[in-house]
Amino acid sequence: MILYSMKRQIIRTDGTTETIEVGNGYQDWNRAIDASMGQIIYLDDGRELWMDEEGRLVGKPVNEAATDLAMSRYGYPMVGDAIIFEPGDIT
Repeated sequence: MILYSMKRQIIRTDGTTETIEVGNGYQDWNRAIDASMGQIIYLDDGRELWMDEEGRLVGKPVNEAATDLAMSRYGYPMVGDAIIFEPGDIT
């Protein structure tokens, strides 16, 4: 887990992106994407997405941009907003 705050990009389900200040751990990340429980999605380029693990169950919309990033590894649509973390951000 990171021990400091940093700025990272969030990909919204409506296709917009913005840079946000992400806090000091899972609870802060979950708040940023309105998730009760988050999960790490590993990307082929070493980056990681933080997404709502229960997004599909609660009916969140597909996130086309996050799906494009993760499809080669996961093979199914990503739902809900996503935070992009750089390699080494999450330990």
